[in-house]
Amino acid sequence: MNPLPAWTDDDQMLAELKSLRRMFHQRPEIGFHEFWTTAKICEYLSRLNCTLFYGDRLYENFPEPALLSQWKDNITDRVGEDEHTLNWIDQLNGRTGVVAWIEGGKPGPTFGFRFDIDGLPIAESTEKTHRPFSQGFHAINGNMHACGHDGHMAMGLVLARLLAEQAPRLNGNYYLFFQPAEETIFGGKIFSKLPFVKGIDYFFAIHIGLIPSRDVICGLSFLADKRYQVSFRGRSAHAGAEPEAGRNALLAACVAVTQLYALSRHSQGASRINVGQFSADNAANIIADKAQFELDLRGETNAICDYLDRRAGEMIRGAAQMHAVEADMTFVADAETAVNSPELMQAVKNACLDIGIEEEEIVESFLVSGSEDATFIMNEVLRNGGLATYIGLCSPTYGGHHNETFDFDEDLLARGVRLLYQLADTIMDKPRGKI
Repeated sequence: MNPLPAWTDDDQMLAELKSLRRMFHQRPEIGFHEFWTTAKICEYLSRLNCTLFYGDRLYENFPEPALLSQWKDNITDRVGEDEHTLNWIDQLNGRTGVVAWIEGGKPGPTFGFRFDIDGLPIAESTEKTHRPFSQGFHAINGNMHACGHDGHMAMGLVLARLLAEQAPRLNGNYYLFFQPAEETIFGGKIFSKLPFVKGIDYFFAIHIGLIPSRDVICGLSFLADKRYQVSFRGRSAHAGAEPEAGRNALLAACVAVTQLYALSRHSQGASRINVGQFSADNAANIIADKAQFELDLRGETNAICDYLDRRAGEMIRGAAQMHAVEADMTFVADAETAVNSPELMQAVKNACLDIGIEEEEIVESFLVSGSEDATFIMNEVLRNGGLATYIGLCSPTYGGHHNETFDFDEDLLARGVRLLYQLADTIMDKPRGKI
């Protein structure tokens, strides 16, 4: 394969970042279906001096055999794709995501950088004011990168290129994690179990957007999250002839929902409760024997989220008992909170200053009212004695996250790459705890 063309100035690096971002933007894929996306990542990384882990080289026991057997059915579009990309897709053997390992020329610490790769099931705006549409790089497959993951991948690939080109003068080892399924808060838990994670000394995650400024946040925090599928089972009966013979699952579910929204919040921090996808498929003349909804619980700390979990369970069981039906809470996914390492937060600030970011543009910490699964990787690094922080690369988003008009300032991609590279360059010759 042809080598990557050399950059002669920063404008050429930004042009490559924009080109990569726009390529990924046009073909978003949802969690664990990122086959084309992973193939394109592997295709780029294979032109660098690095070792790749993908497919069954990356996962031993994931996904489950039943899901793995169906993977080719989950590729939405192979028509018109070039043969090289199709060959990469076939090599994935049903697994998405990839880890790149770059070995420095001298001994030193081990770094980890995480970049999420999945999109969302959102139809992108076709309004003329939406830049991806007006400039011809909007999504073409019914999904959308409405949270900046296209930019994250672009930064990850260009950072990999910089590290690979400079590897002879670098100390240590550099792992770049291109992680699937962040939006379902599940891929991070899977990646946290990869063997590379245990040996990481310094771990960084990064996110575009979040607050409408051009600041850099040294340590982002996220809410813990628990998600359930809640089901109620009663007894059907004729709604006119014999309503007393029924056990109304719909009514029990409605009572549970109203009580969940009335659940007391916690004095020790922020909390969120939401119910979605409520359904009860019964005709108007039938007492509903089934009803179900999705439940989302979030807390500023793991303890607050556990409190909501306990109280929600009590309310759901109480509503079921009140109407003589049965109820189940089926676990779907969860996310943890993670504590950013103060030493790394200070290192981020120093690196920002080193690359010319003004001090008034640097924010120490910020609590995001969403959730993240990179926290699983962060906590695994912290448990094994390493340091971790989550960086915010802020930008106006022109519609908000998870919105059909989401966009960001592409010039910030170069800022993100320079910041991450500067962190590695300044920390690589310092022992753990001495940065």
